[in-house]
Amino acid sequence: MTKKIKKLEKETIIWRTKWENNNKALLQMAEEKTVRDKEYKALQIKLERLEKLCRALQTERNELNEKVEVLKEQVSVKAADRDLATPVTQPFAALDSHKELNTSSKRALGAHLEAEPKSQRSAVQKPLSTGSAPAIESVD
Repeated sequence: MTKKIKKLEKETIIWRTKWENNNKALLQMAEEKTVRDKEYKALQIKLERLEKLCRALQTERNELNEKVEVLKEQVSVKAADRDLATPVTQPFAALDSHKELNTSSKRALGAHLEAEPKSQRSAVQKPLSTGSAPAIESVD
């Protein structure tokens, strides 16, 4: 009977040590789980913040792109207006021939102008108009 008691005591000690080791491992795993849960929550909060930041940056980018498009349209409209307002440049040969025509017509008009009164001369000699119609002489 003493042998059986000693054998049972050894088994109980073995089972107790196994239980204690398993209990320690379980407690350690529970601590690790709480640490991981805290890290997970912190990472979730960071993820939410990053998503909010990303959404805010996307909306800001879209707004800025819209502003850029509006400004591009304004610039293109202004450029088109400027193109319409600026006179068409003529090639040099055309300018030279135009000058020759003006000087020859002035010579021809010169004899005619001497006979006309001064009030009529000013109407013929007015400068070129800078209005919307380019290269048209104004004769009022």
